[in-house]
Amino acid sequence: MFDLAENLLLKLFLNMTTRFFLFLFIFPVFLPAQELLPVADQTLKLSGEHEYVFAFAEGDQIELHVALLEGKQIKAVELVQYPEYPVFRTYELDSVIDKSIRIPKTGVYLFRLNESGFGKKVCRFTLHRRPAGTATTRFDTRVTWDIRQYPMFRERKRQTQTGTRTEVVSSTGKVTVEAAQLGMGKNRNSYQFTLPPNTVRWAYRIAVGQEVAAARKKDSQKLSEMLQRGAIKVAGFQPETALAAFALGMAIDLTTSTAGEDVEYALVNAANQQRFLKGEEYKAEIWQGGISVDVQRRYKPLEGSWFFAFKNSNWIDAIDVNIDIEAVTEVPVFSEEIYLEPVRP
Repeated sequence: MFDLAENLLLKLFLNMTTRFFLFLFIFPVFLPAQELLPVADQTLKLSGEHEYVFAFAEGDQIELHVALLEGKQIKAVELVQYPEYPVFRTYELDSVIDKSIRIPKTGVYLFRLNESGFGKKVCRFTLHRRPAGTATTRFDTRVTWDIRQYPMFRERKRQTQTGTRTEVVSSTGKVTVEAAQLGMGKNRNSYQFTLPPNTVRWAYRIAVGQEVAAARKKDSQKLSEMLQRGAIKVAGFQPETALAAFALGMAIDLTTSTAGEDVEYALVNAANQQRFLKGEEYKAEIWQGGISVDVQRRYKPLEGSWFFAFKNSNWIDAIDVNIDIEAVTEVPVFSEEIYLEPVRP
């Protein structure tokens, strides 16, 4: 009885071990293949010889599709490694052909269609490539020079922009604006801030005194509600503050107020900030008067140093002004691309 149980356990162990090792050896076969990338899609009237020039990388798997849409026959379809090394050739094509072709060597390739005979003939062909690996995923298949004038070429690498990465840059500050004191006080002050490179839009909150704490709390609750509803997912990432969500363009109704202590403010550059502080005439990007809490999203100005200029109309009390800024940047993302260039004498 015990021998039978031991034999069963041994067989079970061997069976599981065998499956495990088979999985290890077979698993690479099921790894995801490189994406099939488009190279060409052409529809043309056939007349004589048609030749197209492409660059391919060693190990590329080329998927060729040729279809005769009108007419009886295509004399020859060829893919040739320049100048005349045949990689694929077929004759007297009368309907459709689909062919997978392995590229033997990085270089320039000629795709040719030859037609002979009478009658109208219309053909469509498509070329796709499956890169041999990630290193050649970004391989430029274009040949932009006259290959017969400059038959020699070399392989090069360059950095090309492949997209952008969205980020949110936060900053906060606080300034005190003195009271007017019956016209004797210096009731003006300013706050300098810098919008980072690649800023595409930004949002700010200006709040006087303790109003900022209440506004932040209310807006935080609104953001939490949006997160619970899943309304933030469109951003691709989760903003840390309600003001950041607003800057990203999301539909969130932030808290504003004109009650309580208020302030007059303007958005100005450095030259106009000096004029403002001196009480001279100045120009502003925006101007707002008599606000306690104000929130705005801006699409200009972008980048560089700017100033919020504040004026306190209170005759007796100084005021503290809090500034929150969320700048949305779209940072370029670069990847290495391989390409061929002609060797010129």
